[in-house]
Formats: sequence, C-alpha cells, structure tokens
Amino acid sequence: MPAANQRPTLDFDPQLTEGCYRLRGELTFATVTQALKATRKLMERGTSPVVFDFSGIRRSDSAGVALLIEWQRMAASVGRTLRYTQVPHALNAIMRVSGVVGMLPLDTPTHPVQPLH
Repeated sequence: MPAANQRPTLDFDPQLTEGCYRLRGELTFATVTQALKATRKLMERGTSPVVFDFSGIRRSDSAGVALLIEWQRMAASVGRTLRYTQVPHALNAIMRVSGVVGMLPLDTPTHPVQPLH
C-alpha cells in the first residue's frame, strides 16, 4: 500500500516487441484516468497490434475492468488489435463476476477462468 503522501501509479514499460507494454503498479480508481490519457496517444500512433502485459500489476479494482473495456473500444476505433496477457487472478475474478470475461481479448491462462452463468 502506498504511503499516505504517495499517490498510486501505473507505468507502461515498452518491451522489445513493438506495441508491447508491461504494466507496473496499480490498476485502480486512482490511476485509470491517467492511464486512459496515456494510452490514447499509444493507440493513435502506429499500426502494430497492442499487447498489455499485466504481470507487474500489484493491485486492481473494478475501475481497471472498465479501463480494459475502454481500451478495447479505443483500439477498435483506430483499427488496431489488442491483447491482454498475464492478467492477475484478482482482476480475472472481477471480470468473471462482471460477466465480461468472454468479451475481452485475454490470452488463455493456464487455468482458464470461466464466465459465471
């Protein structure tokens, strides 16, 4: 948990493959607005597929799920494909409860999370 005077952050570390970004930090109400602004620019430049690797996410909440849905819309609006990898179990659980697992471009985890019926 961040110190009282330290704001949660979400960083996008470019990886070796063009269009791949490893997310580090928190995917929460406190960071999604900043993340949306940052990724709008990422989506608008380039034509390669965009891959977000979530292996560096320490904490997430339902605002993170809303951001993933918005990223999917943004990518479609500029004609780019999108993929999410290494999604943490906690974020998968929120997506499952929300009923959006099958609607998002998730890599198949080792133990697939099935949507609730």
